[in-house]
Amino acid sequence: MRLAWFSPLPPIPSGISDYSAEILPFLAARAEVTAFSERPRGLFRRVHPPPGVATARLNAYRPGDFDAAYFHLGNNPWHEFVYEAFLANPGIAVFHDFVTHHLVAHLMVEAGHQEDRYLDILEAEHGEVGTKLFRLKRYGVATDFEKFLFPLAGYVAKRAAGIVVHSADSAEKMAELAPGVPVVVIPHHAGAPPASVAGVTREEARRRLKLPPEGFVVGHFGFITRPKQPEAVVNGFASLYAEDPDARLVLVGADNTGGGLDRMLVRLGLRDAVRHAGFVDLERFYLYLRAVDAVINLRYPSAGESSGTFARALAEGKATIVNNYGSFAEVPRDVTLKVEIDGPQGEQVAEHLVHLRRDAEFRQALAANARAYAHDVLDPDRCRDLYLQFAGRVGRAANVPA
Repeated sequence: MRLAWFSPLPPIPSGISDYSAEILPFLAARAEVTAFSERPRGLFRRVHPPPGVATARLNAYRPGDFDAAYFHLGNNPWHEFVYEAFLANPGIAVFHDFVTHHLVAHLMVEAGHQEDRYLDILEAEHGEVGTKLFRLKRYGVATDFEKFLFPLAGYVAKRAAGIVVHSADSAEKMAELAPGVPVVVIPHHAGAPPASVAGVTREEARRRLKLPPEGFVVGHFGFITRPKQPEAVVNGFASLYAEDPDARLVLVGADNTGGGLDRMLVRLGLRDAVRHAGFVDLERFYLYLRAVDAVINLRYPSAGESSGTFARALAEGKATIVNNYGSFAEVPRDVTLKVEIDGPQGEQVAEHLVHLRRDAEFRQALAANARAYAHDVLDPDRCRDLYLQFAGRVGRAANVPA
């Protein structure tokens, strides 16, 4: 089988870049795969595909040369080229987020001059309501919240030969949005640490990162944004810190709160107890993941995404705390701890963290369940087979409305 794979690749700083780099070698073992990626911006001049995977320029893509093409869509500017390539030659759309409105708005309005095109898509999906949304955007009244309410995924979904999502929640929404288009759930695989961290223990990871050898360490991984509920994360940790002054919180990811995070840490007197590592490469990411005792991964509102950092944390046997919402709600309660979105989230986070610190036996049982879930459900071999089966089922057939 010959597969075309449209996705960012390292060193492009997208979670989907790492996702593709991890799953592609598994696919390449059973199929002939060519990856199409935009050239990285800034200092980096070329992508770094995994071994065994060929790459080609975007303008070299010829649909007839492949049995199927997968287009990996993420809800951020790094996926503009995937969006445009799909619309030029529709294939199988992989929605890593159910919402694509942030991507579309950035491409056509916020960083571009394609307002008429943006209006056409809004009206195609939402009719008169779409026209009103466009006017709000034009006059600077619209907020990011409207983007969650009006996902703009249908424009792509209805043209797809097939749709891949990572959760049953997104599959149900896609079935309503694009009736008749085949949909499959392929879980977000758990990934694997790079060889450079093989055998690194919790203690060694802390030594390398200059973290205290004792004390309960909590991790938050990924971009720090308002939907990640940083206030609940920090306030929850503050309660743990009041009980254990040796406790630490590490924030691994770029801060997109506009200074709000720093002001919060100063107000709560937590600056010395919190380390903000910023964006890190995969090796350092895993060092931090090995070093922590628990991971907090909240998402509300959600763009319908499934978290790669959550999948990695489960595979590493980490106690995790997530919202009981969206794709997270599908994970059993004996695998991860849940926070309800309609209650005081900071208090719930605090309760979970204190429980985890006090009860090592409970934490170890949760860790064992997490590893088992990752092994059974998030195994890359299983995910690879699902991709190949779906490619064989839908192939190049595109559902392009007249």
